[in-house]
Parts: sequence; structure tokens; C-alpha cells
Amino acid sequence: MQMNSGDLGVSAFPEGESIFTWIGTIEGGKGTLYEGLSYKLSLRFPLDYPFKPPQVKFETSCFHPNVDQFGNICLDILQEKWSSAYDCRTILLSVQSLLGEPNPESPLNSYAARLWNNKEEYKKMVHKHYYAAEEVFES
Repeated sequence: MQMNSGDLGVSAFPEGESIFTWIGTIEGGKGTLYEGLSYKLSLRFPLDYPFKPPQVKFETSCFHPNVDQFGNICLDILQEKWSSAYDCRTILLSVQSLLGEPNPESPLNSYAARLWNNKEEYKKMVHKHYYAAEEVFES
């Protein structure tokens, strides 16, 4: 049981034996400030899924206006706009599109929201967070 839309740069599979905990991967979209980067996410499905949304978090450090330092994501379809029609693929594609099109009006990271209009500085911070986390991970 796995989900792979390789052409779209998203995939997910159960972590270990539990069907309620999945690991997802999203590639930064082409033409976005996240292009070339690959992010790991955890998806924890509640017992009453699909009637309640899964808890989705970035496991890879992500500098973004709608992601806090713990990896929590502010995305309406994971909260009040949830629909039982959404599946793992829909969720990951939505998070992937959020990377390139943040909502700076509803920030979890106000510094990232303020920096968003300065693309050059913003991209430096995206890479700084991404690669700093990679180094910690590898050591």
C-alpha cells in the first residue's frame, strides 16, 4: 500500500507496520524558491479518518510563512476546509503547492512572511534551514 505520483514529485508510504502513520515526500515545485529540494513529512491518520484530517508535519526543516519551527503547517484543508474526499495524494500536492504560493496573511512564521517579498534573501533562508538540518541529520 503506497502512493506515488513521481511525475508530480510527491510520494507516501506507511511507516513500519501501522497503517495510521505514513511518511510522505514532496519535491519543491519547478520555478519555485524550493525547486531542487526534497522534504519529508509525517502523516498521522486518526481512527475516524477520512472524516477527520490527518496530522501532517514537516520532518525536514522548512523555512516558510505557513510552517512553524516544529514543522506544523497552517493549511485550510488540514483544518476547517477538510473533506473526506481528500486522500494522501491531494494532501501532499496541496502542501507542495503551498510551498510556492504561501499565505503571508496567516503566518506561523512571521519572519518568513515578512521576508517573502524579498525573493533573494528568502531563498537564502530556505537553503540555510534546509542544509543546516541536513548537516545535523548526517552527523
